[in-house]
Amino acid sequence: MPVSGRMKRTPNCVGVIIDESKKGFKGRVYNCFDKNPQHFNDINELFYIVESVMDALNFPALKTKSRQFKRTESYFVPKKIDVEKQLVDAEGLLPDMEKEGYVIMVTGRDNATWQGFVYNKKADEEYSFNSEVELIKYLK
Repeated sequence: MPVSGRMKRTPNCVGVIIDESKKGFKGRVYNCFDKNPQHFNDINELFYIVESVMDALNFPALKTKSRQFKRTESYFVPKKIDVEKQLVDAEGLLPDMEKEGYVIMVTGRDNATWQGFVYNKKADEEYSFNSEVELIKYLK
């Protein structure tokens, strides 16, 4: 079973390939608007990249803005996305040579957390998640 029809129709999907998960998350993220992957070195960078895709599309809409008392600076900056030209659909997000990988589709950003679906290429199964913590469990 390839990615579901629901994922094929929306550009808010990202492809994730985990290169290392034992000593922390390292890998690559592909989106529908750029053929070159963005590399991440920990789970926070992965979330920054996925969040930047959703923010560029303004979809799904951010329901609540997370508040913070102390501003912390991050040195990681995801690259800009040009949402005017979609280059690939959700099925083309993961390179053919990769046997493993995930396609993540965030359908909601309620209560400062994500909800959506993740497709596991190796297991050929799709799962739903209701928080980033659940998503991490599927990516391990």
